[in-house]
Amino acid sequence: MNVLRSALLAILIAVFTGSCSVISQQIKTESIPPIDFKILVQEPNKYKGNTVILGGYILETDNLTDQTIIKVLQAPIGNRDEPKSRDSSEGRFIISQKGFLDPEIYSKDRKITVAGTVVGSVIEKIDEFSHPYLKIQSREIYLWPKDQEYPPASYYDPWFYPYPFYWYPYRHYYPYYW
Repeated sequence: MNVLRSALLAILIAVFTGSCSVISQQIKTESIPPIDFKILVQEPNKYKGNTVILGGYILETDNLTDQTIIKVLQAPIGNRDEPKSRDSSEGRFIISQKGFLDPEIYSKDRKITVAGTVVGSVIEKIDEFSHPYLKIQSREIYLWPKDQEYPPASYYDPWFYPYPFYWYPYRHYYPYYW
């Protein structure tokens, strides 16, 4: 019985610590349930003043005199509110943040999660195409750490060269190795 209780406790700890959000609990309770991003862009006035939690990939960061504007490619958020693949994006949104955010830190292609109030929508040009952007006044921003790429681990096969008779097993089965 003790073993079962310990195993259940370990599973519960793993589930609760693995599903923690990067957005504070207070703002999470104040936010509306997740809504399809396309609906938010099409009907921003319906959700104006409501707090939403969105995620995506930074496209551009511009600093004005009293605020920072961040353009983001939306991506669905998954576990812990982390943005998933950018390939499943449904549009773009603009974050307005009071104060200065360094563009070298909030740089292109960084993952970002924001909890903010819906302000409305803005139409901006992407090349020659006019595209609607959802505009959000941020309440809380979380910038995800950069993904680090590691070199592949070296592989050592003890039965490969310098195996003393590495040629012998191949001699009968694979004559073209000779």
